[in-house]
Amino acid sequence: MKMVSTTRRLCSAAASAALLLTMARSATAAAASKLDLHLQRQLHRGSNAERVIIRLKPGQNETVRQVLRQRGHAVYADHAGIDALSVEVSADTLRVLAKHPAIASISSDADIDSLDNKNSTTIDTTSALLTTLGLGNWSLGTTAGVAVLDSGLQDDGNFTGRILEFDDFTKSTPKFNAIPYDDYGHGSHVAGLIGSSGAISSGLYSGPAEAVRFLVLKVLDKNGKGKTSTLLSAMEYVIANKDRLGIRVINLSLGHPIYESAATDPLVQEVERATRAGLIVVVAAGNFGRNPDTGLAGYAGITSPGNAPDAITVGAARTNDTAARNDDSVAEYSSRGPTWYDGIAKPDVVAPGHALVSDVPATATLALSYPSLVVNYNRHSYMRLNGTSMATAVVSGLVAAMLDVSRFGAVQRATALYGSRYVSSGKWTPPPLPTANAIKMMLEYSATPLSDAYGVKYDALTQGAGEVNGLGALTLAYCIDTSAPVGSPWLTAPVDPHTTFGADSVAWTQNIVWGTNIVWGTDVIAVNQASWPMNIVWGTGDGDNIVWGTSSDDGDNIVWGTSVLAGTTVWSSNVVWGGDIVWGTSLWETNIVWGTNLIGFFDGDNIVWGTSSDGDNVVWGTSSDGDNIVWGTIDRDNLIWGTSAVAYSVLGTF
Repeated sequence: MKMVSTTRRLCSAAASAALLLTMARSATAAAASKLDLHLQRQLHRGSNAERVIIRLKPGQNETVRQVLRQRGHAVYADHAGIDALSVEVSADTLRVLAKHPAIASISSDADIDSLDNKNSTTIDTTSALLTTLGLGNWSLGTTAGVAVLDSGLQDDGNFTGRILEFDDFTKSTPKFNAIPYDDYGHGSHVAGLIGSSGAISSGLYSGPAEAVRFLVLKVLDKNGKGKTSTLLSAMEYVIANKDRLGIRVINLSLGHPIYESAATDPLVQEVERATRAGLIVVVAAGNFGRNPDTGLAGYAGITSPGNAPDAITVGAARTNDTAARNDDSVAEYSSRGPTWYDGIAKPDVVAPGHALVSDVPATATLALSYPSLVVNYNRHSYMRLNGTSMATAVVSGLVAAMLDVSRFGAVQRATALYGSRYVSSGKWTPPPLPTANAIKMMLEYSATPLSDAYGVKYDALTQGAGEVNGLGALTLAYCIDTSAPVGSPWLTAPVDPHTTFGADSVAWTQNIVWGTNIVWGTDVIAVNQASWPMNIVWGTGDGDNIVWGTSSDDGDNIVWGTSVLAGTTVWSSNVVWGGDIVWGTSLWETNIVWGTNLIGFFDGDNIVWGTSSDGDNVVWGTSSDGDNIVWGTIDRDNLIWGTSAVAYSVLGTF
């Protein structure tokens, strides 16, 4: 076959080495620019002015402000937490700033969007969200509040008495302690999936954390649009007021395309800062997992800040409105990893996110624009929506419930030891709540792996560790004693790694995705490891390995190469899959190209996708020396994961 022979020639040692060196040089040149990809392209196209977020070097705030004043530009937001300023600048000023030694990086003040998928569905109303999680209508969530940064929240009776504060950041001057409202509807839908009490629907449309309290920050307008700088300001407010309001979870069912490395992305840096402050940030993976023209799946569609290492990044699963897991699948639109630029393994988990019914005001833009998706029940309006936004909200509610159950377990253990009078006297000090890393570990370890329609298990870049298992996650949260010293056992009771869904007992995945490795072993949950504190970035450590677990040797590792020359994973500006269909240019600004023949076929150790004969093939697999994974083969427009004797080192094998 002509394509196979072409592929073999391209994977020869000489061709691979030359291609890798070309890519390494390209990546090094891109890394040298202080401007993100969007700004580089805008300057090339002749833009007149751009709204930007400037990240400063330490102690350089006033220096840069003076430059901006001299050139007639006024700062409209100061993000002190990440040493950044938001300002609208001319193209000439942007070029000057890009060379200024006081500036670390310059990013677009990118448009953020709600990550819902408003395509209609033929599936009937989903009324069993809690059942699909293995849960019942339990009053959970009082221990920790959830901050919802979205389009607002309008109380229809399902949130009465539980809105701690409503702050409107869409105004030119933020309005605090305002009367709650939601003119778009997305925020109310998200909040309902987190913790609707179900009061109006008699429990039919309850969320996992029915008693949780909400801090609502409106960052999206009536059309579901907003700016990154607005979101940064809102997140800074949450961090500053988390203790006053008792907030432990942030829900971000929104995002924007990835234009730069996570190391310079202001939104990612704010998420990482929030995590270091003790918050658990749950983020949507994005709804860009398929070609909208062909419906075929593709990788590298994660949106920002889903590329934040410490965020719990959530993809969407279809449950088919049943309690059973054997018919669940990953939604075709759910974004797959790895992340653009950095090659971070995402999503972390998937959760029910398809055809979910939740609260939406009848007068909101969503309800008025998509009346076919409105569900009227008990004289109140709800709406059926799809998307990783919805799945993210489900996980945020589950996380709030886990924190509640963790505290409840600690109280019960202390009561058994010291008596209820001592525990309620105020002399007993509760142990700390689980960290973001520990919560992510529990979600991943107890998740259940999903398979496609042909019975083939989805890879970790599609489903993360698997679909969240509500009952399993709560079980771990209850049984783990967070007061145990690092290195000592902290599981207070034996845990059966199975959960019954419908009539079937389903095994947990019993592993976590740590960095580029899938790690197994009982110590993942049995011992309080040094990997769980807040100061550990998820996936980091000596050689990116978790020494207390064992990596799977059955082909389940997630592997891509890192450049010895450039110090980072090598990515080009485009992913080329075949040479026929271009889509997503308005979204990505990077011309992601998808081929028309994406089903693929096997050729020994290689999986070849795409059928063009002019060098535009996509190859997953190995070269003759077993060390290269090559995606794409045209000059400058390809993506290479893997190694060569010249520039790369392999982290494992597929």
